[in-house]
Amino acid sequence: MPTASEPNNPRPGPLGVSIISGEPVEPETDPFGAVCPSSGDPIPDRFHSASAGQVNDAANSAWRAFHQARDRTEDERATMLELIARRISGMGETIIDRAHLETGLPENRLEAELNRTTSTLEMFAKVVREGSWKRIAIDPPEPKRRPSPRPGIRRSLVPLGPVAVFGSSNFPLAYSTAGTDAASALAAGCPVIIKGHPLHPGTGELVAQAVSGAVRDAGFPPGWFSFLHAGGGREHAVGIELIRHPCIRAAGFTGSFEGGTALSRIASERPDPIPLYAEMGSVNPVFLLPGSVETEPRGIAQHIARSVSIYAGQQCTKPGLIFLVQGSTCEACVERFVRELDGSPPAPMLSAGIRRRYLRSLLRAIDTPGVRVLLGDPAAVRKSAQRVPENQPTHEKPVLLRTTEAVFIEQQALHEEIFGPAAVIVECKDAEGMLRCAGIIQGSLTGSLFLANTDLDLAQALAGILAMRVGRIICNGVPTGVEVGYGTVHGGPFPATNRPDTTAVGPFALERWCRPVAFQNTPQALLPPELHDENPTGRF
Repeated sequence: MPTASEPNNPRPGPLGVSIISGEPVEPETDPFGAVCPSSGDPIPDRFHSASAGQVNDAANSAWRAFHQARDRTEDERATMLELIARRISGMGETIIDRAHLETGLPENRLEAELNRTTSTLEMFAKVVREGSWKRIAIDPPEPKRRPSPRPGIRRSLVPLGPVAVFGSSNFPLAYSTAGTDAASALAAGCPVIIKGHPLHPGTGELVAQAVSGAVRDAGFPPGWFSFLHAGGGREHAVGIELIRHPCIRAAGFTGSFEGGTALSRIASERPDPIPLYAEMGSVNPVFLLPGSVETEPRGIAQHIARSVSIYAGQQCTKPGLIFLVQGSTCEACVERFVRELDGSPPAPMLSAGIRRRYLRSLLRAIDTPGVRVLLGDPAAVRKSAQRVPENQPTHEKPVLLRTTEAVFIEQQALHEEIFGPAAVIVECKDAEGMLRCAGIIQGSLTGSLFLANTDLDLAQALAGILAMRVGRIICNGVPTGVEVGYGTVHGGPFPATNRPDTTAVGPFALERWCRPVAFQNTPQALLPPELHDENPTGRF
């Protein structure tokens, strides 16, 4: 089998096969391909999904690697993460070119996403070395305590074992092969198996080449990382087989509500259920309070229009619902918003399938009684939704809908995510109506408040409601663009995620792949290094 370094392939490139335990494997399944969404042209390269036997090989190899490398130091893990970041950066031009071809996303966006991916790896390396993420706790013994002595108890987090990570469609780098789920699991001390996304198989495989090389250079067992192609007739089977495999101890998923709930159910129905962390759909409501609309209508409209339309609205934090209080200032803001959106150029959706689902969900909203179309052509949407060809460009322009508070409260269809460049304006009768609407939105990743000093009382009431409905509250800013840091929460109540108690971004993401273990009256020789009396890591 040719390798990426052979003369007939002078630049690194995808081989079209899975990488298991650091090595490309022989194809055992029928080939599948990808399509360039910008042009609709098929991409010539062919890829082979992992067979059931290869899924089993990857899982078993990860299990062996986990036990072989459990005594590796945190410094060794951090070094591995840094090597991964350097290798990805070294292949950056090739990776970005391929991702642009397979996703239609602009190169500047992909450059930023690659930088975010490598900086996240480097951040996790620092977090692992520093060590406080393990939440160490020590209760010293009190043998003279009465009426009974207190035992000595020491607590830390230990890794769960091999983790399956599902690549996402809309973030081919930051939420895929070396994205936040994979990077945090590796940082926590867990081997990782990637289920590649069929929309960008070449991109995933190129990043997997970088990760596999770094794992090898860091001296970890080869089973510490594997990448499995999943497309064609085995697109779903590969993921299901991973979740059901007894060697897999946790999983991370970013994608649709249907996919996330189905995998979560499979994970819970195992003889030994495992945690599956699913990020699914989010409407990300935005509340434009009266004072802000009166003082800054143009700036607000510009910011929100860009947040709705950028990258064809295919972001998990895209604003989907925009709430205003009726009045003349409301009308001026809406008019400005329509003009800003109307000036947005068409952008390619990630695939014909995603475009098809977008048009169908958009049509459901358009057909809801009491909904008006402010921007867009309902007849064109209806015609396009009837037939979405596979091999044609997937470009779409923004669509803006409008309804009232009463209709929004009554019509459940308007509470659901429209994954694409569309948003719904909800006109509320008054501040109380805005509060009523806030109280019934679905669980979301974010909720945004645009406010002036005169809006503080209403903003305080809304923030209290949103704290029960979203994972991140933003003031005077748009939800797109997620800062990576200790304070970040990228999560939220169902259906945004199935685990509102966690975050997929930032240092606390590591905790998902661990569980706490307490050591009671345990000899020093049996304790993890960070719990020894001499405290070699200096963490307590």
